[in-house]
Parts: sequence; C-alpha cells; structure tokens
Amino acid sequence: MTLTVPRCDIQQVRNIWQAAAGFAPVLATVATLAPIAGAAHTGIGIVVLGAAVSLMSTRAAHGGAPWRLLLVPVGAVVVGAFAVLFHAAHAFGDGFFVVAVAVATAARALGPAAGRLGRALVLPLIGMLIAPVNPGAHPARTLAWATLAVFVAEAYVLIAARLRGTAAEEEPPSTAPARIHVWRGVQSALALTLAFAIGQTFFGEHWAWTVISAYTVGAAARSRGDALLKGVHRTLGALGGTLVATALALAIGDRRSLAVALLLVVLAAAFYLRQYGYAWWAAGVTAALALLYSLIGVAGTAALPLFGARLLAVCIGALCAILPATLLAPIRTGAVLRKRTAEALRAARDGDYAQAERRVAALREAAAPLLAIRRFRARRELAWVDALTAAVPDLRTLAADPQDTPALRRLRKTLGEVADDLRAAVATA
Repeated sequence: MTLTVPRCDIQQVRNIWQAAAGFAPVLATVATLAPIAGAAHTGIGIVVLGAAVSLMSTRAAHGGAPWRLLLVPVGAVVVGAFAVLFHAAHAFGDGFFVVAVAVATAARALGPAAGRLGRALVLPLIGMLIAPVNPGAHPARTLAWATLAVFVAEAYVLIAARLRGTAAEEEPPSTAPARIHVWRGVQSALALTLAFAIGQTFFGEHWAWTVISAYTVGAAARSRGDALLKGVHRTLGALGGTLVATALALAIGDRRSLAVALLLVVLAAAFYLRQYGYAWWAAGVTAALALLYSLIGVAGTAALPLFGARLLAVCIGALCAILPATLLAPIRTGAVLRKRTAEALRAARDGDYAQAERRVAALREAAAPLLAIRRFRARRELAWVDALTAAVPDLRTLAADPQDTPALRRLRKTLGEVADDLRAAVATA
C-alpha cells in the first residue's frame, strides 16, 4: 500500500491554505494556554489538552457552530465525572468512558443533531486521554483546568470558522437505518472494553495508547473494510512515526524551545497530510509524542523504550476495534457503496447539485477500502465511483448555471449508466 502526495496545482495551493487556516486555532490555543500554564505552574497538560480538542474540533463537522460554546459547561461536568470516577477506581472511569462513547455513537440513530451533540461531549474525554493530564488527580483541579482548556480551544475554532465563512457548511445527513448506529455503539463499547482491559493490564501508565487507537479506528468506521483499512493505516503510520520519533528524541535531548517549535511543525504537516491518508496523521502524531516526551522530562535514550511499547499498543488497540467490526453484525463495504451511490444519484436527479457533490465525496470516502486494493481485486462499485467523480465538474457547473445544456446532457448520460448498473448489482445482491 503506497501513500502519494498529489502534484502541486491550484487545488493543491487551495488545500495548503485551508490546512493553514484550519491549524490556526491550534496555534492560538497553544499561544494562549502556554503562558497561563507557566504562570500557574500546572505543567503542559492543559496546553496539550487544548491543542488536542482544537485539532479534533477543527476536523469535526459543524466545528464552528456557536452552540458548541454552550456545551463547554456540560462537557466540563462530563470531564469532572470522569475524573471523580477515576479518582475512586479505574474500573469506574473505564465504565463511564465506554458508556459515554457507546451512547454518543448510538445517538446518531436519533438524527444528525443528536450525533453532533454526542461527538461534542466526547471530544473532551478523548482529549483527556491524549493530554498528559492524570484523570486521577484532584477532581476539582482537573475540572477547572480542563474547562478552561476546552473553552479556549472551542472559542478559537469558532472564531476561525466565522472568519473563513465556513460555519454554515453542512455534512450530508446520514440515511443509515437506526439499527446500524445502535450496532456501531455496541461495537465501540466492546472495542473499548477490550482496549481498557488489555491496556491497563500490560501497558501500565501508558494504557491510554491502546484506548485511543481503538477509538480512532472504530469510532468512525463506515464498514468492515473501513475498520480494516484504518487499522492498517494507523499501524503503518505509527511505525513510520516511530522511526522519525527515534531520531528526533536523540537529536533534541532536553532543548525545550526547539521541541516546542518542531512539535507545532510536525502537527501542522500531519494536519495537512491527513486528507491524503490517515497513515500520515498517525505518523505525525507518533513523531510529535517524541517531542512531547522531551517537554515532560523524558528525553534522549530514556524515551526510546516508549516508542516500541507505543507501536505495540497501537496495533493491539487497532485489533480491539477491528474484531467487533468484522465479527459482530459487520457492515459490508459493498452495501455501503450501493447506498451512497443511490444517494448521490437521487440528489443529482433532484437538481440539488451542491448536495450531490457532497454525496460523491462521501461515496469516495466510503470506497477507500476498495480503492486501496484495486490493483489486486477490481469491484464493479469502483466504476460508479470513477464515473460520479468524473461528473463533479459538471455538478459544479450546473450548481452555478442549472441551464447549461452540454453539462446537463453529460450528467444525465452518466447518471443513467450508473443507475442501470446499480439496479443490476442490487438485483444480484
């Protein structure tokens, strides 16, 4: 499996600009929280927590919606409950986290608003695992600093989205049956339960690596193939990042200012390359951890044993997510593509060309597992993906001018061919 970066063209320049604008809230969050952490002698935990939440919120749908700021107090209560339960016993905190993620995943069955609400409340919990903040510390202290970090991060994400004018952009609404979302919630609960049990048994204070890997691989998996692909990408990315991290750990030592600068550069590069493959993001985050270790006092050769342990934890966490996705009511990639193709066709035939373009983008994302193995096994669904992707320029033309006859003629021909083959595939299935 190869990872390629497209050649530089106008779209490439636009992608770089969008990535820079998207990463700006992370820089602003770090610049705001770092002096506060230094003055209050809290360590860099709140800085990393704020940066993590900012990164995830920027990439999340409706990251610029104003209502997200209203959820910060609610999220603080969730984080506070997590800290209190961990303070009492790890098992209580584990159970709370598993239930929270499972409910947030299954909540998509109630509609897109419920799904966005669930994701917004889970983000601080994931940030708590990523950041070097001990959830077992004093609950009131954890709650106060976590609330500040999340509020600052969400505020900058909102400001950046408003300045870019992207706050009103919407993701295509899910049309999956409610039972699919419920089963995904069950799958995530089983995956996280396995990850907590294995991580806390074998990886000591670094158990969170296993849990984070299980969450990132399984939480947003659209199908069985998608879970497998994300697991492979995360493992390959962690392996590549480990090699880079080893060199960085030896070169930087305890030079904190250099570590901070390189940390931001690595995260920015990973944030941009994420659109070309999840492995890039996993590699960047793994390399960034080497720099983070130097900031928290684990530098040079002392950090080397952690990289091997992290790679093993990532692999195990990915397996924890893959097993439920493949064995418990698996969602077939082909079925997902048939549904996404039908949605794109319906939107185009209804004349909603902007929505049709978003549906085609969603179709390409769902087709990623089949695209990855295309040279080894061709599937008829990929012909639909190719045809509808080639029709995107016509969709954009018609979105601006619905009366453009040549574009309309080409689009109708493409839609007819894809629809005929889709009906034949559904009949066969």
